[in-house]
Formats: sequence, structure tokens, C-alpha cells
Amino acid sequence: MVAEAAEMALLPTIQVDDKKCSDPLNCRLCLLACPTRVLGLGTNVAPQKYKETDLSHFVVRGVRYQFCTACHKCVDVCPHGAIAVSFDGGVTA
Repeated sequence: MVAEAAEMALLPTIQVDDKKCSDPLNCRLCLLACPTRVLGLGTNVAPQKYKETDLSHFVVRGVRYQFCTACHKCVDVCPHGAIAVSFDGGVTA
């Protein structure tokens, strides 16, 4: 159990500021830059039957943290500075 806790502590925290990342569908630079495909595109609302999801509800999130190598390519390519990656709970980039 201690080993599991230590392993979890090494996983990164990836924060995306949705106010700065206002059009992820058209930008997608972070999604394309990540060599290990840690980031994913999704929605912040539940799907509704027979309705299209409004484009403003699409968001970028970290989804496969275990593959993050801390290369910070996502941070570097983001034109709005919306992404922050850290391994200790604090912002490093």
C-alpha cells in the first residue's frame, strides 16, 4: 500500500484553465503536441439524446496521467497559457 501511495504521488497534475482555453476544437495544438497522448478532448456536460452538444462545452483534460513524461510540450505550444503541469500539487510550468 505504501508503494501504491508513492506511485500515485509521482503522477502529474495537469490543469487546464477553461477561460483561457476557449476554443479547443479549433486549436488542438496541445493535443497534437503531446507525444504520449496524455491530453484528451471531451465535454463538461452529459450527452443528451437527439441533441448536439454546444461547442462551448468542449474542454481539454488530462486523461492518461500515467504516460506523462513532463516534457511540457503541451505547455509550450498553448497560445493562451492555459495549461499547467506539476508533480507536487503546485504549478511548475
